[in-house]
Amino acid sequence: MTQCRHCGGSGVVFDRSNPPGELRLCECIKNACGCGGRPPYETFTDDGVPGWCPCAVPRTKLDRTRIAFRDAGIPRKYIWKFSEDFSTDHLHENRTALVTANRILGSIATIRETSAEEWDQGFYLWGPAGGGKTLLAAIFLQELMLKYGLPGRFVDLSRQFFQRLKSSFDDSSSYGTAGHIMDELINVPFLVIDDFGTQRNTEWELEMLYNLIDSRYEDERSTIITSNQNIAEYKKLASGRIYSRVLEMCRIIFVDLPDYRELFSRTME
Repeated sequence: MTQCRHCGGSGVVFDRSNPPGELRLCECIKNACGCGGRPPYETFTDDGVPGWCPCAVPRTKLDRTRIAFRDAGIPRKYIWKFSEDFSTDHLHENRTALVTANRILGSIATIRETSAEEWDQGFYLWGPAGGGKTLLAAIFLQELMLKYGLPGRFVDLSRQFFQRLKSSFDDSSSYGTAGHIMDELINVPFLVIDDFGTQRNTEWELEMLYNLIDSRYEDERSTIITSNQNIAEYKKLASGRIYSRVLEMCRIIFVDLPDYRELFSRTME
């Protein structure tokens, strides 16, 4: 398929014309469609030979993408945020922040130019509170799901997350839930781990966290982590295993931007 400047060849776009917006087929697909959007999306030559309409694959992808966004667990104030929501207008007098912002924008831009088979990049975004790390991670995740039509998950690594896992071992009605949750997080193509470092660092929590990160590392699945702390703070935890894995699987970016509410063109309300 010829690369379309709107969808990058993916066939699916996010349409903002009717807030809050919706996922739909790109105009390039609508213009190429010869079946009128009627299943099973077949067309016929003048001799009556059947073939798949150019819209068939994108329509299937659109359905998958809608499901991916529905199930991703992205917090409401971060949903439907993409690279165009990132603005550097307030950074021109702050060279350090502008360099950081352009690095992040460059990384996001590569998503639209890379095939799903080639994309395995991870990111560790760290810095002070209020710098927009979570929003950036949400943008990464949604750009990935939009481009590839594959599932993603957003996990807040709060105490409640680990309590939910642990409770399944004590509650007979939910026994085994922890294993199911972990398997899902290990196998989902794209994962955001938000607030890395808020765990209590008990032996059990660290082991669960290491298993998650190590499994995703071995399977070369893209993982985006946010934290208020430098990854170096974890050198001594879990015998340094978490630290070494994150260094191998993630690009470390210090997010030293001003308050993110001044950087994004749309409000978080």
